Amino acid sequence: MEEIVITNFEGVYEPAEDSWLISKHIPKFEGNVLEIGSGTGILSIHLAKRGHQVTAIDLNPKAVEATKFNAKNNKVNIEILEGNMFNPVKNRKFDVIVCNPPYLPPADDYDDPELALAVEGGPGGSEFTIKFLTQAKNYVNPSGSIYMILSSRMKDFKVDWERNIIKQEKYFFERLNLVHFF
Repeated sequence: MEEIVITNFEGVYEPAEDSWLISKHIPKFEGNVLEIGSGTGILSIHLAKRGHQVTAIDLNPKAVEATKFNAKNNKVNIEILEGNMFNPVKNRKFDVIVCNPPYLPPADDYDDPELALAVEGGPGGSEFTIKFLTQAKNYVNPSGSIYMILSSRMKDFKVDWERNIIKQEKYFFERLNLVHFF
């Protein structure tokens, strides 16, 4: 993996185990890419350095600024939009959609509401991801793919997508999976 320099911003999820898992192990593919929840921009920058045309979206205005800063610092051109999930790209389709979603159930661990937004995926941890995958069908090309992180801590995860696990990493508190949906 080509070296990427990331500056962390206050109020923006810092790259952690899940960020590195998807960045290091996402397979090579062809086509344009949409990232939902860009955070610092690490994944979008990695994919832009591979030569992909990348569009990055985040709900958090601080994350949008972080992605812009880090993209410029890493000398890549990325379309960066602020908005909720797919709203900024209505009527557009992508070959690949990537997402490191919020996947944890709510906890009292986060004093920062922006951090909670980046990590808490709903009461069971899976609600954001289920909504994301339901809507994604309208934004991915018919032969397209979705790559995202799933956690063993997510509850009641049922969706109408074929899937396979690309890579799994185990930690003392959970298993993280890079999953390919098609």
